[in-house]
Amino acid sequence: MNFNGSYHFEKSVKDIWESLNNPEVLKKCINGCEEFIEKEKNNFFLKIKVKIGPINASFQGNLTLKNVNPPHSYTIEAIGNAGQLGGAKGKVNINLTEKNKLTYLNYDATTNINGKIAQLGSRLIDGTVKKNTNIFFDNFNRFLNQDKSNNNQTLTPKNNEKNLI
Repeated sequence: MNFNGSYHFEKSVKDIWESLNNPEVLKKCINGCEEFIEKEKNNFFLKIKVKIGPINASFQGNLTLKNVNPPHSYTIEAIGNAGQLGGAKGKVNINLTEKNKLTYLNYDATTNINGKIAQLGSRLIDGTVKKNTNIFFDNFNRFLNQDKSNNNQTLTPKNNEKNLI
């Protein structure tokens, strides 16, 4: 499955880069993320609960940052296992550019799903991926714009929020 998108933020490339590389920020912004632990530089352990249609899946896996070009781009490679339900792996290319005091984030991703989860069908999985991507960027945008004194709060998705662009 392939998908891509873009978002813009009213912050500098430097600010966006720093936040995208902060495990605590990412843990707060990823819907269902229970653990996001740096094992070594650019290598993380993840534990995430995801609802895919009628199935609640708990994934454990690894995320690695490659082709790191601060503060402009990197590639995220992730692999996760949900036990008897199957697994998933993906690759996301992230590019940041700054123009007129806005930072533009463009991404291009590929994912592979296997096991019982794959039997749910591509339309259901595609919808779940898009929904969770939007929730992540909505949470990320709210994190960037919140008062710095509230950085410890947990972010939760809002039902009525739209894409950032």
